[in-house]
Amino acid sequence: MNEFFSIQHIFFTALGYPVSYIEFIGTFTGLLCVWLAARDHILTWPIGLINVSCFFVLFWQLQLYADMFLQIYFFATGIYGWIFWYSKKPENEPIYALKNRTRWTLAGAVVVLTAAMGYVISHLHQWFPAVFEHPAAWPYTDSLVAVLSVFANILLAKRIWENWLFWVTVDVVATVIYFQKDVRFLGMEYFILLIIASMGLIKWLKDYRNQTA
Repeated sequence: MNEFFSIQHIFFTALGYPVSYIEFIGTFTGLLCVWLAARDHILTWPIGLINVSCFFVLFWQLQLYADMFLQIYFFATGIYGWIFWYSKKPENEPIYALKNRTRWTLAGAVVVLTAAMGYVISHLHQWFPAVFEHPAAWPYTDSLVAVLSVFANILLAKRIWENWLFWVTVDVVATVIYFQKDVRFLGMEYFILLIIASMGLIKWLKDYRNQTA
């Protein structure tokens, strides 16, 4: 079973790039859950739980520790989002927007938390060498993705349209990171997620404007 989750356990090869089972399953479920979220479908949450479980294992093997820890948070908020959407019924719940003051507060929080997390992540291999054998790759950039993803997921669960602005930024940065780490299948996923997130942004913003008109 452990071998199945290894990035060395290859499912197929595409254009000379070997795709592991764990990368394929995580990528497929990730695309599916974001597509469902953009369409306001509640199944985005249970599919997302499968996605984050796969990515937890994948990111540990890639030394992307901030992303690895992020999956634990995603799992918890995935359960919360599933319960919240089920009780509220998405088709009956309006879309909300942040106040300008809250937007500036979030921007400041992103900067501070990214710096703090980046510092911690960059020292994990020194503090806990038995667990983290290798230094973290891209500690501060990876931390930016993690912090933005946390806020984006909270805003998504609360049906605030600005969540898609955060996801678009996450997808741009993550696409660059994963291609640099030579996990091209995952990088391609995030490029596709960027397109889906852009579509989600357009749809949710349009729906918000229509309901407030």
